[in-house]
Amino acid sequence: NLKLWVVGHTDSVGKVDDNMRLANARADAVAAELVSAHGIAAARLKGYGVGPLAPIAGNDAEEGRSKNRRVELVRQP
Repeated sequence: NLKLWVVGHTDSVGKVDDNMRLANARADAVAAELVSAHGIAAARLKGYGVGPLAPIAGNDAEEGRSKNRRVELVRQP
């Protein structure tokens, strides 16, 4: 019964709209890989991109930016 949001993130380099598209594509790619390579039912996954809106580190240096380029699996209620 577990359902997950596959949430794509980016750093803040570039235009917000471009980062949002990249984050969506990143989330969708991970969801597709979970379905094709690991047999998870597609109905259990939904990809969303939040781009640079939820950083976990600063974007002033590459070390922080690399932490912000990520995908998280979030349990749906």
